[in-house]
Amino acid sequence: MAKYLIVTLSLVSIIVIAYSCYAEDKNESEKTIRPKEIKMDRDYDGKIDTIETYDSLGKIKERSVDTNANGNMDQVVFFENGVPVKAERDINEDGKSDGTVFYDDKGVVKRTETDTDNDGKIDEYVSYENGEPFNMEKDTNGDGNVDTWLKY
Repeated sequence: MAKYLIVTLSLVSIIVIAYSCYAEDKNESEKTIRPKEIKMDRDYDGKIDTIETYDSLGKIKERSVDTNANGNMDQVVFFENGVPVKAERDINEDGKSDGTVFYDDKGVVKRTETDTDNDGKIDEYVSYENGEPFNMEKDTNGDGNVDTWLKY
């Protein structure tokens, strides 16, 4: 009887060890490889025009885009938990942000602010509801005060 008990315990030990090794191998093979950065040529001209960076969980953190094919990244979208929260654009190609887009917690545009006259000051504010513009305020004479209002 003792001999059977020893044999049974030995077999159980072997099975447990074999299974644990299999489980470790299985977990190793199931690991997900996540990108840190992806560079793309979206317009197929041979030049990189989009760069995306990712966090350790594989969620996008930032997307830079050359929107006008001049070789410079002129739009950057910032993400939190994979959802866009803000975007900045260089509209006049001077290397500085001229416009900012703000998103709600679902990634839908809620507001934009733009320097339309290239003086380095925001002079146009557009508010959105459900991703559609509904109100615009603008400083047309550059004195820093809104003087034009538009309802869509």
